[in-house]
Amino acid sequence: HSDKHEPVKSRKDQLIALYKAAGFDSSELLERLESKETDASIRGDKLFLYYTQQGKCMYSGRKIIIEPIERLYTDYDIDHIYPRSKTKDDSIDNRVLVERELNKTKSDSYPLSVKLNITPDVKSFWKTLNQQGFISNKKYERLTRNTHLTDDELFAFVNRQLVETSQSCKIIAE
Repeated sequence: HSDKHEPVKSRKDQLIALYKAAGFDSSELLERLESKETDASIRGDKLFLYYTQQGKCMYSGRKIIIEPIERLYTDYDIDHIYPRSKTKDDSIDNRVLVERELNKTKSDSYPLSVKLNITPDVKSFWKTLNQQGFISNKKYERLTRNTHLTDDELFAFVNRQLVETSQSCKIIAE
């Protein structure tokens, strides 16, 4: 055990390490990440999700077109896997970058299989992303789950929100 703390890696450094560990040493995505992106640009969640999804839509598996970069903002949305109508979870584990039309199709349905035709190839892609460390186990489970959220889960979401709201109110009051 050493007393020295490792410096916190930036999102960009974390992504570069993931790409290299996954064997993408000469990929177009890694080259773009290393040459075009800055620590600041990767702080934006759309670009961060683009790289954690290896440049593909999480629901269709199709390549995300980001040339020109404006397309990232006009043709693609960040979708909440667990719908915002059910939980206010805005973590990276609950968000994916998807084609705008698929986001509209999904609307606030869950599980994903209700409105989206998720192919075996896309499910296999999710598994690979998870195994390579690009997405967490929690995100993988949310993507692949095929049962509706239970009343107990929904109740727990509401309770968590009430606790967070209560804590926020106390801090503001103080």
